[in-house]
Amino acid sequence: MSMRLTLIFALLFAFSGSVVAENVRDDAPNIKRSKLKYRLGNTQIGGNQSMKRDVPDPDRVDEPVANPLNFAYVPLPRYKPGTPAHRKYGGKNDNGYPRTRVPESLIKANKRGEVSIVLNRLQRERDEKTARELRPTLKTTWSSAEITKAVKRCDLVLATTNIDAKRLDPIGGSGGCGIAAPLLVSSFGAVKVNPPAKLNCNLALATYKWLIEKGQPLARKKLKSPIVSMRQYSSYTCRSRRGSGTSRISEHSFGNALDVASFKLANGQTVSVLKDWSTTSALFGIGGKATFLFDIHKAACESFSTALSPRYNKAHANHFHVDMGRGGRYKICE
Repeated sequence: MSMRLTLIFALLFAFSGSVVAENVRDDAPNIKRSKLKYRLGNTQIGGNQSMKRDVPDPDRVDEPVANPLNFAYVPLPRYKPGTPAHRKYGGKNDNGYPRTRVPESLIKANKRGEVSIVLNRLQRERDEKTARELRPTLKTTWSSAEITKAVKRCDLVLATTNIDAKRLDPIGGSGGCGIAAPLLVSSFGAVKVNPPAKLNCNLALATYKWLIEKGQPLARKKLKSPIVSMRQYSSYTCRSRRGSGTSRISEHSFGNALDVASFKLANGQTVSVLKDWSTTSALFGIGGKATFLFDIHKAACESFSTALSPRYNKAHANHFHVDMGRGGRYKICE
């Protein structure tokens, strides 16, 4: 009898001990899990409870989120219209919204209300990738649509700059040498061009920005006098790069290149590329003319696709060659 009672009491004690141990083991984790809430689909889970979100969002499409470690999950904020994700072109952003295209403005204005053209947004007369494979010839012609577009670009350039130029009839065509809307430029602002240069409107705008926005401040700073004229050796001419028929067509054949030989200042000084260029003097700051030429060539590298100086080769010992070739795919600054 006593042994039976002893066995019954032992079983009751073991059962009650396991229940207490389970409560102790699960109590603290339950408290922690109740504070660890995350969103998954349309439910909010915390501890052992599930509930709907307080404010449902009908536009939101939730996707299953892997959360094997029960880490807190907080959705990223959705982009608002006008943010960088919406300014990208095509496709959708991270939250499924279509990206809208915001057109870049061709015209910009400064604080004084002066307007100017953003050069790299101005459309070209030709596709540079196909143009570089052409041969020097004048046997092709421009279409009326190509001429109309080129004339409109020139209207915009002349309306927003102080370029003194005469309009010329179309030259050649898109299959060889030529300019759809050529300009005979006699001055860029206060800088006269001797002799007048035959250019396309894109190059005319780039040269204007180079001389007026960068060249004039450099001349006043380095030489204490502004530029009043510029001598050029070559503008439009139908030829290959090296003057023979064996090499590729030159950017001069499109009115897309200019060779600058010297600058004349208001105080009567002349700065010649042939006589005054010196890389050594410019690097050590010896000689105002050499430093000016070095700096204005460096500024040309920012305005043009190609800017060649006497450092490039002997053929450029007496002039700077600048052009708008290669469609901006890369730059040459030598």
